[in-house]
Amino acid sequence: MKTNDILSEKQKLILELLKRNNIDKLKDFINSLETPLYFLNSTNFDLLTLALSLNCTFYIIKLIYNRCNYKTLNYVVKDIYHLYDMSNHKDETIVNYQNSLEVLMDSNNNVKSPLLVSLEFSDFQSVEFLINKGADMYFKINGKYILEILREENLLTMRKLNFLLKNGFSLKKFKIERLSNFEFKYIKKCLENFVFDINFIKYLLNLYKNKAGISKRKFNHRVNNEINKIEIPMELYLKYLDRKDYKKVEYLYKYYGTEKTRSFKDFILFYLNYFDRNFNKKSFYDFFNFIINNENTFPFSKEYAINENETIIINKKLKIVELIKNNNNLKLETFLKNNNYILHCLYSSKSEILNLINEYNVSSDIVDILRKYFLI
Repeated sequence: MKTNDILSEKQKLILELLKRNNIDKLKDFINSLETPLYFLNSTNFDLLTLALSLNCTFYIIKLIYNRCNYKTLNYVVKDIYHLYDMSNHKDETIVNYQNSLEVLMDSNNNVKSPLLVSLEFSDFQSVEFLINKGADMYFKINGKYILEILREENLLTMRKLNFLLKNGFSLKKFKIERLSNFEFKYIKKCLENFVFDINFIKYLLNLYKNKAGISKRKFNHRVNNEINKIEIPMELYLKYLDRKDYKKVEYLYKYYGTEKTRSFKDFILFYLNYFDRNFNKKSFYDFFNFIINNENTFPFSKEYAINENETIIINKKLKIVELIKNNNNLKLETFLKNNNYILHCLYSSKSEILNLINEYNVSSDIVDILRKYFLI
């Protein structure tokens, strides 16, 4: 069924006027109506959402809002009236968005709210207007927040997030767990906005204005109070720990609380063991290499990390000797294959391998295996 087949004549007329973006002709049409403008709205036809989708001028948006007498802006409409020709549209972003609308129709059952549409099209003037008129940034559509829908549609940008944060969006109502699938830059921005909020900034400005002194201990206490305002869900740590994205784990660690350092160390060691899927200690070795080679704030010293990795190396060498002595070529091959990541650290020269071969009088099969992994 085509769009126009299910529209009334008046709906068709106003749709064409909105496409032309002509406020004077729109006013003439509205004044000619014998019934209030909002009578044209229905479950699947909403003038405000439609005007926002068509990127109408802000004056048209305000006109429709005022004349339709909206009691709330927190509603949804099954938006099926926006698949029209926009080839003449000057905004490349909107043209590209228009070209992908059929895909987006499936992403959220094509259900829209006015605030969602205005954000999709980066119409910040309308976004601010709608928020000031009562549009709820935490309004859910099909169980999802608007921020989540924008991410799913690949339409979330830092500018949009900053705009929402500026207008009051906060992790007070939006649980941080819902950010787990977001790009890290958005997680970081939301955390910093929530923790070091306007009240904290005012506190610092007041100290500066009054030239009031503050001890380092008291200042650190105030900072820790800010940090402890939020608890980072463990799944976020695990997500980046499993990906070996240690810089992000380190960033999240500063929200853990200094008094919990011992438990954080235990937590990291437990899950490094959990992520050791091949039972070859690679997860430990990679993490401790990061500690050794980077300045960081993790509660592990470089000396501790060096000792741990040296222990791993020693144990690997002992295992190799054991397998060579037992002349177990199948297990040796499997072991070397599974530990290929660290073989370059086990022996400093080829002569050490040759000494092993001579010392234990190994079989030709063992020699071939050692040559394959160490001598070629």
